[in-house]
Amino acid sequence: MIRIFLASIILMLGLAGCNLPGAPGGGITTTPTDDVQIIGQTAEATGVATSTPNAILPVPVSSIQIEGVPYKAYQIPSDPFRFVCQEPCPLDLQYIFAEYAGFRLAHAMLITLTGVDTLIELQPVDMHLVFEDSICSELPGGHAYIYSLTRKAYTCTDGPGYYPTIEEKIRMAAQPDGQYFPLHEYMHTIFFGRISGKAGNFQDYKAEFFHDFVVPLPSYAIGILDDAGFCSYRDRLPPGDYDGWLISELCRQNGFQLTHLALSLIELDKLYQSGAGQVYQEGYEHPVPSVAQFRDILNRLLGSDTTHAFADACWPPELFGNSYSISPACLIISTVGTATPVK
Repeated sequence: MIRIFLASIILMLGLAGCNLPGAPGGGITTTPTDDVQIIGQTAEATGVATSTPNAILPVPVSSIQIEGVPYKAYQIPSDPFRFVCQEPCPLDLQYIFAEYAGFRLAHAMLITLTGVDTLIELQPVDMHLVFEDSICSELPGGHAYIYSLTRKAYTCTDGPGYYPTIEEKIRMAAQPDGQYFPLHEYMHTIFFGRISGKAGNFQDYKAEFFHDFVVPLPSYAIGILDDAGFCSYRDRLPPGDYDGWLISELCRQNGFQLTHLALSLIELDKLYQSGAGQVYQEGYEHPVPSVAQFRDILNRLLGSDTTHAFADACWPPELFGNSYSISPACLIISTVGTATPVK
């Protein structure tokens, strides 16, 4: 099975490892990158009280095939996602219903924050809950991909993560603040087709992961982190793919606020839908916007040049026409800590 790999995160010991995709048209290759901290693995981990569990109700189920393998698909009509489990499904049915209930509410909270959902052409997003199934087993841990044949997005997670008993896992799955991992992977799919890591002859797929946003923002969506501390919060470990703190730099240098997120992504979507993106990527209906085009959107919204914020967050200058040089501080940051390689 050949798939185009767009973004991934390994859920292990509270750290996430990222993978780089193979060249278009080829098989999947992976390259180890630096770790980033997962913010708010569970509400208990941050001292925030858990929310009241949602009502756990049955979800309509159908039989489907994914790349020739039989699966059960659980989906409420009109939802842009569905939960899928390879047959015979090893999961407790009550857990599937609980995870659906918790994620459905958390998803609504995320979309309120982002202003846009996954591109309609990539929906429904398949949410795989078993790492060992026919799709997820090719890369251990949590990740987000696009099926190469159907061009639909999918994610792989184990729901709220590990809990000693199924009763505890069901309880946590039904709560929106237990949905950090699924939301993180789902948020990657929001950037699929909307951000390209290519600029001229330069290409860096890490730019498409956008972990600068995808790592912290789900925690704000579901209340693990307080919105009031959006610009003052700066985690010890850089969340970004380039070992920087883009949100912190945008706040400090350009007045970026959490409310600007939805405005910027709505404009990014309009750019894609208008066909004015600069990068042709096979399989999408329109050309994909470049990172520099997203930078220009931020410039207009914030009324100032955000190039220096990207530079201080250690983003490659090649993505911005080589308009700056990498800061020595970025080279120092990149040597701090140890990466968790992907085997």
